[in-house]
Amino acid sequence: MIEFTNVSKSYKDKLILRDINMTFSSGEFVAIIGSSGCGKTTLLKMINKLLPMDRGDIIIDGKSIREIPDIKLRREIGYVVQEGGLFPHFTVKENLEIVPQLEGMEPEKRERRINELLDMVNLDPKMYSNSYPCQLSGGQRQRVGVARAFATDSDLILMDEPFSALDPLTREELQDEIVKLQKEYEKTIVFVTHDMDEAIKCADKICFIQNGTVIQFDKTEEILRHPANDYVEKFVGKNRLWGNPKYIHASDIMCKEPYILSRDRTVIQALQVMRQNAINSILITEGKNREFQGIVWLEDLSKLDVQHMSASIGDMISSDYISVFEESSLQEIIDEIDYYKSGIIPVLNERRELRGVLTKSILLSTLSKRYKKEQEG
Repeated sequence: MIEFTNVSKSYKDKLILRDINMTFSSGEFVAIIGSSGCGKTTLLKMINKLLPMDRGDIIIDGKSIREIPDIKLRREIGYVVQEGGLFPHFTVKENLEIVPQLEGMEPEKRERRINELLDMVNLDPKMYSNSYPCQLSGGQRQRVGVARAFATDSDLILMDEPFSALDPLTREELQDEIVKLQKEYEKTIVFVTHDMDEAIKCADKICFIQNGTVIQFDKTEEILRHPANDYVEKFVGKNRLWGNPKYIHASDIMCKEPYILSRDRTVIQALQVMRQNAINSILITEGKNREFQGIVWLEDLSKLDVQHMSASIGDMISSDYISVFEESSLQEIIDEIDYYKSGIIPVLNERRELRGVLTKSILLSTLSKRYKKEQEG
């Protein structure tokens, strides 16, 4: 865990960071974002004491960094910059073994560790160990830089705009990989970027800095829904939430007043409701809390003889449906449900009470909003 307490920093007479107070929890991926010169890289470099604080304190896992020797602190924190920050006159192997060697790791163990690290970032050790940085592509150099940050199994990794110089395809690939590595190895990553798309894709939380002050620090979803001010909203963009289905929940888009009946109603009454409202199904609930019982389909009722018209629809309730919870994300819904076949999707709470319903038209309309808004803009 990293705690910032009244942290301030100035260059000569210019105040760069003012009274920074926030906490990064262990295992979180935190993106620091803001316009050029706002202080985001300065904040990052103060964590490993590449830059000194003027006032305040930074506490890592309960201990002030003021009490930790500079070299010891830096060896315990992984650090990735643009192009990987590799030493050009060292081979890949030599770049990766610098810190393990300084820490006294035995040669055989170092060799195994280097092979593990290269495998981790999808580089063949036999092919790349003896290569020099100039022989690698930009993406490959950055992979080596990421591997080096993991070399001593640091719990904390700092990344300063590591992918900004890469082409879009390589950048997207490395973003996916760093997120996967962070989750797999449960690292705390502090990631400086100026790209909102990158922050959304990678981070659990986003910290916005404006003129040296933290304007908003919150979960990605909350920032997309509730930007703190015009500065944040400009970064977020009016259309950003609709372009990220994992942050849209069933409760955001469902119809809250679907057509319902109780199981003691008759077949003819159900048919009348369906025909009057041009629907091919009706949801069956019980009690004032609308405990969900199932669905009655028009197709099934249409097969009944006239003498069954007065029968209870309780005997016609079908379990042939797929339901979701209120908190289910749009991404989960479109990944897991064939809504062309499902037709209607009940939205339930944990007590199986009906909260609303999703339809094919609702889902398609929601998925198309991002494109409509882009065209309007």
